[in-house]
Amino acid sequence: MRFLTVLSLTLLMSLQVFAFNVQSGYIQEGSQYVKATQITCDFTTGAYCNTICGDSAKCVRKEPYCRNCAGTTSPLLRQLFTELSRLFEVKNQLTSLQPLAHFLAAESYVMLDLNSVFNYYSPVGGEVFLNELRGFCGDQADTALLVVKLDPVHQPQSLNYVLCKNAEGKTLAFEAGSRQPGFHQEPLKTKIEFKLN
Repeated sequence: MRFLTVLSLTLLMSLQVFAFNVQSGYIQEGSQYVKATQITCDFTTGAYCNTICGDSAKCVRKEPYCRNCAGTTSPLLRQLFTELSRLFEVKNQLTSLQPLAHFLAAESYVMLDLNSVFNYYSPVGGEVFLNELRGFCGDQADTALLVVKLDPVHQPQSLNYVLCKNAEGKTLAFEAGSRQPGFHQEPLKTKIEFKLN
């Protein structure tokens, strides 16, 4: 009986580690390697995987071809790889993963990580980009994923999410976007009147 309790506790703890886990990498299709996103869910997050691909345990979605990503023609990718923390910020952490699940199900996107093949601006896996990612994901920066939405012709359009791992290996999702200047409007002190002739 004690063995069964320990086994149940171990299984429960291992399930919590992979409650919702997003990874990006390459899968083999015939003789080719294709970039893909893999999402793993457990019984508490199975609805998200179901939304994304119709399977409550595991999803594998091929990422589409990214036009103008391989090279230096995309201004957005240049900004992400060279000025990430200066030009972009985390808006807030998602308390429900439903918006992310809908995004992953419906949108065209690519995921960029520390070792992205699209990084033509600094050494792949280098300390410079790792330090930029630390501003978003702290000590787990080496597992960070930048979720970049593609426009209708598959060019990078916007940074929508940053995915980080916590100490237990669970994926945390943050809405991300461009930094907005700190301007605020104050009411005019002088009344302005417009007269039309």
